[in-house]
Amino acid sequence: MAYLTSGLLDHLSRMPSKSKDPEDLIVLPKYWNRLRSLAQLWDRREPCPQCTWNGNPEQLLRVSIPKDGQRIIFRRSEKLQCVCCKIIDLLIRRQHDLDTNRWVVSLWINQDKPCVRLEDSLFEEEDIEWNFFTLDPKGRNLSGIPRGSLVSGNTASNTAYEWAQRQLYICYKSHRRCITRGVPFLPTRLISIGGGNDEVKLVDNFEAPPGARYVALSHCWGKKLPECITTRANILDQKRNIPWSSFPKSFQESIIFTRRLGIGYLWIDSICIIQQEPEDWADWLREAPLMFHVYQNAFLTLGASHAEDSSKGLFSILDPGKQLQLGTICHGNERFQLYAQQSFPDTTNLFLYHHSEPLFKRAWTFQERIVSPRILYFTKDELIWECYSDTACECGFHGHGPYNPTSLKIQHLNSVVDSTPALQSRLERIKHLTSILVTRAREKEALSKVEVEKTWRRIVQFYSELQLTNQTDRLLAIGAIAEQTQAVRKNQTYLAGLWSASLGLDLLWVSKRRAAGNPRQPSELYIAPSWSWASAPGPVDYSWTSPTKSNIEILEANCKYYNDNPFGKAMEGRLVMCGHSVACALRKFFQDSSASYRIEHPDLAAEVEVSVDRDPFSGSEDKVMTVYLLRVADTCDFPTPINIILVEDRLRSREALHRRIGLVLPPGTRIQDQEERQNLKHWFEKCSEPRTYTVI
Repeated sequence: MAYLTSGLLDHLSRMPSKSKDPEDLIVLPKYWNRLRSLAQLWDRREPCPQCTWNGNPEQLLRVSIPKDGQRIIFRRSEKLQCVCCKIIDLLIRRQHDLDTNRWVVSLWINQDKPCVRLEDSLFEEEDIEWNFFTLDPKGRNLSGIPRGSLVSGNTASNTAYEWAQRQLYICYKSHRRCITRGVPFLPTRLISIGGGNDEVKLVDNFEAPPGARYVALSHCWGKKLPECITTRANILDQKRNIPWSSFPKSFQESIIFTRRLGIGYLWIDSICIIQQEPEDWADWLREAPLMFHVYQNAFLTLGASHAEDSSKGLFSILDPGKQLQLGTICHGNERFQLYAQQSFPDTTNLFLYHHSEPLFKRAWTFQERIVSPRILYFTKDELIWECYSDTACECGFHGHGPYNPTSLKIQHLNSVVDSTPALQSRLERIKHLTSILVTRAREKEALSKVEVEKTWRRIVQFYSELQLTNQTDRLLAIGAIAEQTQAVRKNQTYLAGLWSASLGLDLLWVSKRRAAGNPRQPSELYIAPSWSWASAPGPVDYSWTSPTKSNIEILEANCKYYNDNPFGKAMEGRLVMCGHSVACALRKFFQDSSASYRIEHPDLAAEVEVSVDRDPFSGSEDKVMTVYLLRVADTCDFPTPINIILVEDRLRSREALHRRIGLVLPPGTRIQDQEERQNLKHWFEKCSEPRTYTVI
C-alpha cells in the first residue's frame, strides 16, 4: 500500500514530459494547486534523490531539516522531471560566471519562503541566499510559490520615489499611532531648502511658519567633517546662503529628495548645531537633550544606511546580477514569470541589523531610529520603510508578517497602551517600553512591572554593542530613549543609565571588555559612576542572569549632570547602600597568556567566577588587592548571593568611598553545580556582616 501511495504521489508531482518545451519553461502538474490537500501523505513518498523534495508544493524549496541535522547538497542531473530541481538548475544556468566546482547549492529551512543558498566550498566568501517568486500580480496563486516584487534597482528613480511616497501616504492617512500629537515642536535651527533653484540657508525656528513640516537626516559622520558645517565664525554666512558645492553628496541628495516630497525644511545635525569651537560646546550640550523631540517630531527621517560617511551619498544602484529572470511557469493556460532575487539584508531584524550597514552599527543612530515615527532607509540594495505601525521593503520579503521578526521600532511601541481615554502627547501615551527580544501578544496588553524593568536592561545590552566615536557620549546617545522611557516609569529617577525602582537588579551588569572595536578607556576619562554600565569600556551583558531578587537597601542615590540634563552627560554620582559584605583578596594571574582573576578567602572552598569591569591592577605591579563583596541580589532557582566587587577609592581620604570594579557570578544551574552553590551560600552567610558603603 505504501508503495502504491508513493507511486501515485510521484506521478502527480512530476512535470509533464514535453520534449519540445524550451529549457526555461517549467510546466506544473495539472493538479498542482490541489496537491497540498494530500499533505499527510507526502511523508510516505520517496524524496527526489537530487534535492530531497517530497513533492508537496507547500514545501517547495523549503526543505525540512534532515535527520542528521545537516544541510542538503543539491546534485545536478540531466533528468529534470522534478519542479524543485528544475528551478535550481535554472538559477545555476542564469549565473554565467558561477564556478560550479567551487560554489555548492544547499537547501535550508527559510521561514515560509522558498530559497536556496550558494555556499563557498573554499570558505573565502559569504554564502549567497536566493529567494524565488512570481511577478504576475493577477490571476490565481500558485501553491508554494509566492508573489513578489522587483526592486527599483535605483533608489533615486521615479519607481523608488513612488514606492516611498505610497508608504508615506498610507502611514499618514491610516496609522493613528504614527501621528505626532501635543504641542508643535520645531528644532532650534532648520535648513530652509525651498524649491529647485532657491537658496539653501540656515534659519532659526521662529522664521518658519507655525506647524511647518521638516525632514531629519540620520547618517554616519565618518572621519572627515564636511565643508558646510556651522561654526560660530560662519553662522551669519550660513543664514544668508550655504553654497551647494559645500554640501557632501549625502546632504545634496537628501535635499533633492526632501524637495521632491514638497517639504521646505531639513534638519541635519552638523549644520543645525554649532560645531568645532571649544567655546561652543555649550551649544551642543543645549541641543543634545532635544534629540528626542527633533526626531520624534520630524515628518520623516531619512536613513543613509549604506554610507559610512556623508560623501558616499543617499542613493544607490543595485547590482543587476542580484535580480534574475529565470523563466516561465506554465500551469494550464496561465503563464507566470519566475524570478530569483538575492536575499537583501533584513534591517528590521533586530538580531541582524546592527551587523550589516554602517548606519546600524552606530550608537547615536540607534535612538534616532527608535524615536522617529517614520523612517525611510536608503540601503545599498533597496528602500526600506519602518514606522510605528508597519515595516515594508521594495523586495517584499522583509515586511511585517507572521514569519518575520517584528521590527525593533514596532516592538518598542507595541508596549504602548493608553492609560487614559484622552492624552495630550505621544510621550504621555507611552505606558510600557517593549522587550527587544520578545513581542507583546496584543496592543493593549499591559506588561508587568518586572517585564518593564527587564526591557530597559535588554535595550542597554543591545545599545552597548554599538559604536561611538566619543565614549563620553555613552549616556547622551541613549538619552532620547531614556526620556521616552521616563513616561513609562513615572515617579522613578533615572540614574546614569539605571532606574531607582530597579536599582538592585540594574547593578548586575557584566562587562564584555574584550569585545572587538571597543577600546579600553583611560582611567582619567570620566564617563559615568563606577556602578553604572556606562562606565564600562565596551559592551555589557545582562543575559547571564537567572531569575533574581534584590537583596540590598539603597539609602541614597543621586547623580549630577551637565546643564542639569538628567538624560545627558553625568558629572558625578553616588550610591549609599547597606547590605551584607565580606572582605576578600582579589588575585590576578595569567592563564594561556590571558589575565584572569580569582577571589581568595581562608574559609572559601567554592570556585567562583569573577568578571572585572576593567583591569583594577592597571598601572601597578601588584597582583593582589583587598576587595569587598557586597551582596546585591540572590538567585531564585538555587538561592545564591550575587555580589558586586568594591574597592576602596584611594584618591579621596576625607570620606570612605568605594568604586565598583566587577561582579562575582554565581555557579551554574546544573546538578553538579549545586554543591558549589551551597558552599558559596554557607560561606557568605558565615563570614559576611552588615555594612554601609558609599559607591562613586
